[in-house]
Amino acid sequence: MAQLLPLLRDIHYWLSRAGLVIGLIMLGIAILIGLIRHGDVTVLFRRATYAVVVFVGIECLIGLAMYLSGARPGEEVHLIYGAGALLALPFFIFVETTAKKRPAMGSYIWAFTLMIAIFVRGIMTGAPR
Repeated sequence: MAQLLPLLRDIHYWLSRAGLVIGLIMLGIAILIGLIRHGDVTVLFRRATYAVVVFVGIECLIGLAMYLSGARPGEEVHLIYGAGALLALPFFIFVETTAKKRPAMGSYIWAFTLMIAIFVRGIMTGAPR
């Protein structure tokens, strides 16, 4: 596993940056659909959101594999940010799909804003010193 650690570290690094960009793109789309067009959640947007959840899950699994192999983040709070990033979107998906008076795109705007903020903070605490 120690031989894979540099590769996992590089993958984790680049996926975190990609997740930040993907979050910004999805936030932009959510604002376009919800605030500019005053539209509702589309099937394609919801599927893309599910794909982002899977993406963040893979990112977390890579981080967990690194942690179990002995690598440690710069600050231990990074682990909490990783869990927060993983749970942010599913929580808001649950809110959007189960609420009687649906918050529609507003829920996704909040979700992606929170996810972006968690990713930024996670990036700031992740690099080992």
